[in-house]
Amino acid sequence: MNLKIRWLVSISLAIFTILCISKGLQLWSFGSNVDGGGIGVYFLGLEINDRVLEANMPTYAIGFFIAGLCTLLISIINLTRLLLRSTSRTAV
Repeated sequence: MNLKIRWLVSISLAIFTILCISKGLQLWSFGSNVDGGGIGVYFLGLEINDRVLEANMPTYAIGFFIAGLCTLLISIINLTRLLLRSTSRTAV
């Protein structure tokens, strides 16, 4: 894979991590502010579920936290590979 594409993927994953964790925090902070039919959960313009009850909100929030953690780990692994590869190419 090209070096520029690897940097772009790493930055994109970092942005996706921030979006996932912020959505998880948003869902966690709803608390008891849910009406009887539930609320709709949208992420990046896509509907995940249109009726999430108050009892299921922590499950969705934890799911977004786990997705954010996974993308963060992938991004860190990719960045360390990029940085180690760039330092090994320098002349002594």
